[in-house]
Amino acid sequence: MKINEKILIVIIIGIIFISFNLRAPITSVGSVVGMIKAEYTLSSGMAGFITTLPLLAFAVISPFVAKSSQKLGYGKLMAFGLLFILIGELVRSYTNLSGLFIGTIFLGIGIAIGNVLIPGIIKLKFSDKVGLMTSIYTSSMCIFAAVGAGVSIPLAKGLNLGWKNSLALWAVLAVITLLIWLPQLKVKRTINVNNTITDGTNSKSIWKSPVAWWVTLFMGTQSFLFYSLVAWLPTIIISTGMKDSFAGTMALTFQLIAIPATLIIPLLCDKFKNQRGLVSITCLLYISGMSLFLFSQTQMSIVLSVALMALGMGGSISLAIAFISLRSPNSVRAAELSGMSQSAGYLLAAVGPILMGVIYDISKSWSLPIIIFCGLIISLGFFGWFAGNDINTEIRPA
Repeated sequence: MKINEKILIVIIIGIIFISFNLRAPITSVGSVVGMIKAEYTLSSGMAGFITTLPLLAFAVISPFVAKSSQKLGYGKLMAFGLLFILIGELVRSYTNLSGLFIGTIFLGIGIAIGNVLIPGIIKLKFSDKVGLMTSIYTSSMCIFAAVGAGVSIPLAKGLNLGWKNSLALWAVLAVITLLIWLPQLKVKRTINVNNTITDGTNSKSIWKSPVAWWVTLFMGTQSFLFYSLVAWLPTIIISTGMKDSFAGTMALTFQLIAIPATLIIPLLCDKFKNQRGLVSITCLLYISGMSLFLFSQTQMSIVLSVALMALGMGGSISLAIAFISLRSPNSVRAAELSGMSQSAGYLLAAVGPILMGVIYDISKSWSLPIIIFCGLIISLGFFGWFAGNDINTEIRPA
């Protein structure tokens, strides 16, 4: 095996393990949020803020990640991100109420760094295999998002670890990932960014690019839906009279069934110049599941609705990440578009968990939030119709 091939394999393994850390520390909270609320006497709105904080961190930090990579190199910057995740997990679990929120902010900073850098690294190192690498990345992320959602209650209640120890176990994974990523600390290659897009006659900020905004709105809407459901899906299911063990199983199911979509959709993106058809199929599955969920009162109907929503969720996440590379001509633009879409997009998404909690506190019913979700899925399809347009609409190279 050639040296270059060995280096690429090490990078792939690193990307996979980093992806394990980018969702599980957040999805693990949803299943035990009731225990956190009880210990700290939190309202539903404040409990939703636990999931909102990382998204606010994504929005604030994302625009600065690519430029920081210019100075440090992506290897060192990613290592700093992993350190933030590790520290955040420990502070969140082993301090007090203030530490719960401070640790969550640290987590968000670390995850934001990984979120922005990975699409740029994929474009830089695997420009001819964007779909395949996006498939590996999103699938790995969703697998551990599922594990995070599914094991929290068994660890906290079944093994009597309590919610603090249950959430703190993810620090072990962060340490392992740091060790795997150590060879990349020597990498001096950076993901460069400048602030203009040049077509030979004029230049403009990426924030003035219509394509960039469609990608950003798609990213933000799917993130709003995803994180709201991560935060409240178990609680909504429990409100129908189901046991918390069943709700925890459904949280796990929601993440697991998404995995086939995260595997297949990016591979199909490589085969079609235009991704509008994939957007339509994804949103149809999503809204079918959400509509059924609105009226579900039995275990069978809840299982079916969660399965359909999961396929739509997995497809939309994969498309959002794939659009960053597909609409960018090189790693420079991929990093810049990644920063923009994840900054503005996650700012929109940050509203979701806390807003849904407040709406429930006011209405005392989950019907209105679910109806809002249905409207957002329709909007997701609209934004995706333009973000999924053919490559002729890509952001032009500098």
